[in-house]
Amino acid sequence: MARRSPQTERLVEMVEYLAADPHREYQLTELARLVNLDAATCHPMLTELTRVGWLVKDRARKTYRLGPRLIAVGASAQASLQIAAYARPEMLRLSADTGVPACLFLPSSEDLVIADLTYPDGNDTGHLPLQAGDHIEFGPPLGAVLAAWASQFTVDTWLRRVEPGPDDPVRAWQILRMIRERRFSVELSPAPQTQMQEMTDFAIGEVHGSRRAERMIGGQRPVMTPDLMLGDIDEAAVYEPLSVSAACFDPGGAPVAALSVLTMAEPRTGRELLALGASVSAAADAITERLCGR
Repeated sequence: MARRSPQTERLVEMVEYLAADPHREYQLTELARLVNLDAATCHPMLTELTRVGWLVKDRARKTYRLGPRLIAVGASAQASLQIAAYARPEMLRLSADTGVPACLFLPSSEDLVIADLTYPDGNDTGHLPLQAGDHIEFGPPLGAVLAAWASQFTVDTWLRRVEPGPDDPVRAWQILRMIRERRFSVELSPAPQTQMQEMTDFAIGEVHGSRRAERMIGGQRPVMTPDLMLGDIDEAAVYEPLSVSAACFDPGGAPVAALSVLTMAEPRTGRELLALGASVSAAADAITERLCGR
């Protein structure tokens, strides 16, 4: 495991607190309290961020807000994530057509990171306690649609990311083959809809930076298991899916992203799931085409 840098973690956390409410200004003591630092330690960090233009300090009120340098940084980040730009029109259409949020996940190190999130009403915030940049652990059932095209070593590693592992590893492999054939996966919810919403709100809360990432993954581990991967879909049965996902592919045919609709345990019949899966697959195929993928 890579060695952590507490000072860097707190610096990132301060910037994310400011970004979470861009119309609010914070004093030194407020920011220090939010990131659990004393003011003497926090002050030189804020001074350097102000010097390079990441923050702006109001001399009279002695408050800090985000600075203009971050506009260029954000634009560069957006340009580097070309797939997100290609995906967004399809995600907006998918959200509007299905009535649920759409999310684009990218592999990042050993996790999946949210690259973009859209909602049926076109607003980008205020619905789920999720945001671009949030990480989830790449472990079953999450990421199944990417694992379905992966090597045996990658799949074995993926299956071992959760404890306990699958009760029937052979069955897990069979489900991955089903996912590959139908071109979408269904991740079942570990809890009913109301309880799932409460669990998500409690797990994340109003935290930022490394503490947010730890809560995201820490809240996932106790409840997510390989048994939540849905294999055969009975059209007459009723399911409580957490998400329905399809893969986007690069020109070499490798999966580079997972496009998901977040149903958040809302009950669906098997017939509805098949229709939803077809919609997600069509949107993912359109993104793949924009990437010149196959």
